[in-house]
Amino acid sequence: MSGFSVSIAKPKDSNTSVSIKRQIEPRYPGWAYTHGISSGYAKIAFYVDEYGQASEFFPIEYSYPAFADELMVTIKKWDFLPAKQNGVPVKSVCHAYWEFLPDRAIETNALFDTSKRVDGNAGEGYRTLKYREDEELDSRIGMTSFPGVTIVRGSGLLQEGRKSIRARVNFFVDQRGGVVLPHVVDSSDPQTNARLEAALRKASFALPTYQGEPTIALLERTYDFPILWLQEEPAQEL
Repeated sequence: MSGFSVSIAKPKDSNTSVSIKRQIEPRYPGWAYTHGISSGYAKIAFYVDEYGQASEFFPIEYSYPAFADELMVTIKKWDFLPAKQNGVPVKSVCHAYWEFLPDRAIETNALFDTSKRVDGNAGEGYRTLKYREDEELDSRIGMTSFPGVTIVRGSGLLQEGRKSIRARVNFFVDQRGGVVLPHVVDSSDPQTNARLEAALRKASFALPTYQGEPTIALLERTYDFPILWLQEEPAQEL
């Protein structure tokens, strides 16, 4: 038998989390068989957009890379129902967790959105990668560079002369200080959310560490993002 759970909002709330419409069980990796690995697990973070399309898969925890690779390949074959806010489908960031056991049914499969804590104690045992939340890091890491949110004058997105946009965002910082899977939780100007996320992708942070070693960090913070006003849209990079 396989166990499956999905975190959802309260029944009276019109907000819901992402759910799986169709899933395929991952195979036990051949690498693990040949290396005598008796079990393993992986957690993957990724977007699910308002149409239920999944993209940008990022391993955030695993016992061995082979389990993360197998889970990522399999998730691409799943079908999702998007999260909803006030009854309207929205883009969100999800975490998928899978525990692998050879020649047996999957023990645990859970899907979470980032409003819910993924249990860091699940599947305890040998692991080579584990993400950490802000309060777990050796020290609070700061943003070292940010290019600004670009808005074209006359575009109608914002009143000209605005200097900043306030937004609460969650995102991962990788072991090199780069931003992965940025997502606007809420902002003063929702029509600019896509531009906020694009700008945050270009930001840099101090390297996150846990017990002196580089790690992946999951952060949720509120910023006043500076606006960079342009006369026209910049040319797209090929």
